Amino acid sequence: MSTQEQGRAAPPSDSSDAGDAKIISAPVQETILTGGRLAVVFIAMMLSWLLIALDQTILATALPPHCLGWVATSFVLAQTVFLLFYGQVLRIFPAKFVLLFAVALFEIGSLVCAVTQSVGQLIAGRVVSGIGAAGIYVSAVQIVTQVSRLQDRARLYGLFGAVFALASVIGPLIGGAFTDHATWRWCFYLNLPLGGISLCGVALLLKASPALGQPRMHSPREMFQEALGLDFIGAILAAAAVTFLVLALQWGGNIKPWNDKAVIICFVFSGVLAIAYVVWEIYVGERAMTPTTIFRSRSIWAIIVYSFVARFSLLLISYYVPIFYQAVQGRSATKSGIDLLPFMLAFVLAVLLSGQIVGKIGYYWPFIAVAPIFLAIGSGLLYTLSPSTSSAQITGFQILAGVGIGMGMQNALLAVQVEFRGEPRLIGQATAMASFAQYLGGTLGLGVAEPVFSSELTRYLLRYAPDAPMTIVKDTPTAIHTALPAAMIPGVLSAADCVHLGCADVGDCTGFCVVHPEPADREDTPGNES
Repeated sequence: MSTQEQGRAAPPSDSSDAGDAKIISAPVQETILTGGRLAVVFIAMMLSWLLIALDQTILATALPPHCLGWVATSFVLAQTVFLLFYGQVLRIFPAKFVLLFAVALFEIGSLVCAVTQSVGQLIAGRVVSGIGAAGIYVSAVQIVTQVSRLQDRARLYGLFGAVFALASVIGPLIGGAFTDHATWRWCFYLNLPLGGISLCGVALLLKASPALGQPRMHSPREMFQEALGLDFIGAILAAAAVTFLVLALQWGGNIKPWNDKAVIICFVFSGVLAIAYVVWEIYVGERAMTPTTIFRSRSIWAIIVYSFVARFSLLLISYYVPIFYQAVQGRSATKSGIDLLPFMLAFVLAVLLSGQIVGKIGYYWPFIAVAPIFLAIGSGLLYTLSPSTSSAQITGFQILAGVGIGMGMQNALLAVQVEFRGEPRLIGQATAMASFAQYLGGTLGLGVAEPVFSSELTRYLLRYAPDAPMTIVKDTPTAIHTALPAAMIPGVLSAADCVHLGCADVGDCTGFCVVHPEPADREDTPGNES
């Protein structure tokens, strides 16, 4: 099969040659929406995506660096560990009901965060929101699968990605503005009206459809009986393995030394639980949270690796480039959010344009293959940042990295749809697996970067500015230029610059991952065909 034939998502065609990766148009079904109704339903779902996207980026400029670790990671961690569970839930319950439940849960978590009186309560609220966000993400993708034709999904996923990118652009700006002029609590109050509109839109305008692969709607009794057979043990093992891993990364080199017993025990438990999870999933078979059938496709392995890499780099750059601007270049929280615009706008345009182009030409693979090259170059150039780097250079570096992430992230979702279009019952779990890899990359990115930032900043401050107040430098980057003696600032800047170089280097290493998915040869299958 030629490279051009692989990774194709073409418009309808009569060709049925073996190995042809065109997307064949499915027969019109009751679940397919078109025109104005599709647009209104899609806007309601995009609002739900806007909620979770804002929550992932709005705090980048709203909280001091030492608070970003668990406040940011708790949300992404909860979202990550529940993605797989929601994947199997969608094999039983209509995606509409799952989405409504998830949005409501997210809103409850946001309200808890808005009225919190302690960091512990804030983290608890973020966990609740993260659990809801997992359901929003997977169920919205599932709904798009049910209400649209396969050849149209590149454009729709491109718009989904653009919503996330838009939130990534305005999130830091809003967070910085709230921090400078009001209170960070508005970062969470903002979610309440948006979530209410999304709930009403989905509830009133979207018709509930059977789960993919089911010929009819099951009764509540039938769904309850099927729910009793969910892979709860697998869900617990996966959640525990990821949680212990993140704990080890959060403690190591920050709260505790890397050779501390607690850190080592967490790493050991994470590894043992991960092995136990794999063994259990193999034992359970098709009833597993991640059925082994999914992994018979070599394409899904490539998609998983790429999804992990893209998300890892996206969150790393989104959180720590603003801190570079604040600490090294003396920008305010609001201005540092504005300075991140080149990266986010490049991401937006790359997502939109790649989605539109794929929808027209039918091939998604070239974008997925080229994207990591741009990401690697952009991240490598970010590694070279210093106090003397010009604004134009930093802008160019951000654009390269943003294009690299935007070109491939949403097309990876389309690749999953193409690969499993002949087995609709697996689409939800395959999508959840790719999403799990994506968010695990984000979780590990933040989990690794925060302790690295804290411990390395301490080490370099002792070398370049031993008399500098550690708490002020770590908690309030902008105070470096306003609260410290002039003679102390150069040493602190040198220390902060060394730390950011290290963070950029992580993104550079993750950029060298080029996937080559091989779409299935099967014809498109109706979304609810048994």
